[in-house]
Amino acid sequence: MTKPFVPQSFKSFRIDGYDIVDGVFSGRYTMCGADTADDVSFVETIDFGDSLAGSRPDDRLLRLLTLTCSLSYYKAAAPPQIEIAFPSYDFEREYLRQVIAGGLGEYAYRNNLPGALSPEIVGGSAEVRTHDVDAWNPDAVPLVPVGGGKDSVVSIETLAPLQPVLFNVNKFDPIDRCVEISGLAHLRVMRSIDRTLIEANAAGAYNGHIPVTAINSIIGLIVADANDFGPVVLSNERSSNVGNVEWMGQDINHQWSKSVTYETLLRDTLSAYGLNPDRYFSLLRGLSESQIADRFASSPQYFRAFISCNRPFALDAGRRGATWCGHCPKCQFVFVLMAPRLGRDEVEAIFGRNLFEDTESQAEFEDILGIGAHKPFECVGEYYEAAESMLTILDNEAWAGLPLVEQFRSARADLERIAADQDDTAAVQYVPERYRAALDADR
Repeated sequence: MTKPFVPQSFKSFRIDGYDIVDGVFSGRYTMCGADTADDVSFVETIDFGDSLAGSRPDDRLLRLLTLTCSLSYYKAAAPPQIEIAFPSYDFEREYLRQVIAGGLGEYAYRNNLPGALSPEIVGGSAEVRTHDVDAWNPDAVPLVPVGGGKDSVVSIETLAPLQPVLFNVNKFDPIDRCVEISGLAHLRVMRSIDRTLIEANAAGAYNGHIPVTAINSIIGLIVADANDFGPVVLSNERSSNVGNVEWMGQDINHQWSKSVTYETLLRDTLSAYGLNPDRYFSLLRGLSESQIADRFASSPQYFRAFISCNRPFALDAGRRGATWCGHCPKCQFVFVLMAPRLGRDEVEAIFGRNLFEDTESQAEFEDILGIGAHKPFECVGEYYEAAESMLTILDNEAWAGLPLVEQFRSARADLERIAADQDDTAAVQYVPERYRAALDADR
C-alpha cells in the first residue's frame, strides 16, 4: 500500500465470504470507499494442515469463523455499516453485533471511537433450515487449547487422565515446551493476517485489541468436529469476567472473549445452528486466578517452561522476546501472584530477576494492586487477588528490603481493604459433571 489509509474515507465494510481448499481457509473482506477504485480487499488465511483428518469442516462453523475474523479488518476504518454479502441468519447477525460491541470495547476506548461498537449490519436473510439432531459424542476425547501460561497447564494436568489432545494456533516456543512436558498428542493450526492490513496500519488505519480468543475458539471447534473429538475445553477463569474501566455506560473488558459473556454467546449460537452447546466450555470458570495459582504450584515440571508475558507471543516473529519481559502488567501480576506461593528463589529463577527491585514500575504495580488508575488492559486477575498476595509478601522476611516491597508497606491499610473486597457470588459456568469431577479430584 503506497498511499495513505484514511479511515474516514470509507463508507462501509463488506464480509464477502469464504472458501476452503486443501485444508486452507480463506475469509474475504472489503473496505468500501466512495468509489470501487478506492476499495481495499483483505484475505484472512488459516491453514489447518493435517488437523482436519481429511474431512471438510461443517459450513456452519466456517460461517461463524468468517464473521469472527472480520473484526481484524473492520477495525481498520470502523465505517458505519457492515454488509454481509452472503445470506445470513438473524442469530448470526446478532452474534456479530455482540462480538463487535464487547470484543472491540478496548479498541474503541483507546481510539475514542464509540460509534465503532454499533455499526449497522445489513445483508440478505438466509432461509431457516432444520438440522438433524447433533450426533456429537460428549464423552469423546477433549481438545484442550494451550496458551503457554499457568491456566492451560492446570487444565492439562487436571484432564491428563482423559488423555486430551492439545491444540494451539501458530507456533510459539512456550507452548511447544508445555506440550512436550505434558507428553500428550498435539495439533497446530497456522493463522495469517493479510499483509495489506499491516500496511494499512502503517499508512494510517485504526488499530487495537481484537477478541483473539473468540477466533481461536472457533478454530478449535472446527478441529474438534473434524476429528470427532469431544468438547473444546478452555481455561478461562472467573477473573476474566471483570472489566477494566467504565466508558460511555459500558464495561470495557480486555478479556471479553475469555469472559462468561462470550462463552454464553458462543454456546447460544451453537444451539441456534443445531449443535450441542456443550461442545464448548471453560473448565476453570469457577476458579479465581489465586485458586489457579495454588493448583499450578503443584506442577513444578512447568515452572521453567511456562510464560504468561505477551512478548514471546508477538505475531511478528522479529518482535518476539525469548522470555519474560518483566515490565508488562502480565509479568507483574504473575510475579505478585506466584511470589508467596513459590518463594523468592524460585520466582527470581523463573523471571531472571526480582521485579520488586524496579522502582520505575511502581505505578504499574499500583494499577494491579487496585491503588492506581484502573485495572491494566491485560489478562490479569482481580485487585483483591494481587492485594492478598502482596500482604503475604509484606509479612515474609524473605522479601524485606526490596524497594517496592518497602514502598508498599505504607499502603498496607488500603491493601487490607482491597483484599477484603471480594465478590463471593458463584460464577456462572457450564462445566459438565464429568469434567467437574475431574476438577474436584485434582484439588
